[in-house]
Amino acid sequence: MQSPPILHANHSHHRSNSYTGATAASMRRKPTPGRAYEERAPIGPWEQMSQTYTWVAEQDVLHRKPTRRVTTEDWVLKQQLYIPDEDNLLAAPRRYTPGRASSIRRDPPVRRKTWEEVIYRYEVDAERWMRHEAEVRRLAEERQRARSRIQEELRVIDERLRQRRVDERRAAEEARAHSLAASRERDRREHRRLEKAVAEGWQRYEARWSELASSTEPLDFDNMPWPLTFPPTRVQDITPAGISTFLLSPSHSESSSNKDRIRSAQLRWHPDRFRRLQSRIEEKDKAVVEEGVGIVARCLNDMMEREKRRQS
Repeated sequence: MQSPPILHANHSHHRSNSYTGATAASMRRKPTPGRAYEERAPIGPWEQMSQTYTWVAEQDVLHRKPTRRVTTEDWVLKQQLYIPDEDNLLAAPRRYTPGRASSIRRDPPVRRKTWEEVIYRYEVDAERWMRHEAEVRRLAEERQRARSRIQEELRVIDERLRQRRVDERRAAEEARAHSLAASRERDRREHRRLEKAVAEGWQRYEARWSELASSTEPLDFDNMPWPLTFPPTRVQDITPAGISTFLLSPSHSESSSNKDRIRSAQLRWHPDRFRRLQSRIEEKDKAVVEEGVGIVARCLNDMMEREKRRQS
């Protein structure tokens, strides 16, 4: 190793004579032809001290050994080797030596971990970490199983609700179909009943007119041959709708047209021709019978007008 430059303590030299600059200022220049030999003045102590420190720093850099990059694992291992464990600090015996002024000195623990202890501590930490990882995985699996179980329960509930809605729709459709079929059946039965009632009423109507022509019995409101399916009990029961339904029903007179049926009824219920029967009507029913005959006559006239307009 190169020796450092010697410091000359020339304290008598004035600072103004020093030259602040490169190290070459203290070196002599070689004489050149045509130039006289010249020599720099000696440097001061401060410049020489600066040069010495610079030389020391250069030697330290040049002779420094290359160091390996410290990894995290090396640092952790170093900490475990050289830093005393907290348990050892607590367990280490403490010796108290009284000193001057009653001071107490506590000896620091000098025990260091052995390589086996480091490996054991590493294995303990690794096992604890593995247990932690296993617990985390177990909890994650339990959450996944719980999530799957909840999803399955929700799927089953949704399937049950969907099936219930399907069953309810099917039951509602079946109920509507059953109600519609029952309603149609009631309508058919009612239609058959009405047809039968109209046919029987028509037979009574024709038979009663035949009896009136061959007998002289007194007449009242109840035994009059009103053109209705069911005999009326009061004059308000004689309505145009009831008269039209009875006379134009397909349950009787299939060979006669509507116009022929209306004309035949007009001949029977015309007020001028009905006067022959007025003398046979009882006095107590004359007013209601005449009112009913008037309703029938006006209804027949309206029916004939509509039939003519329909055929024209």
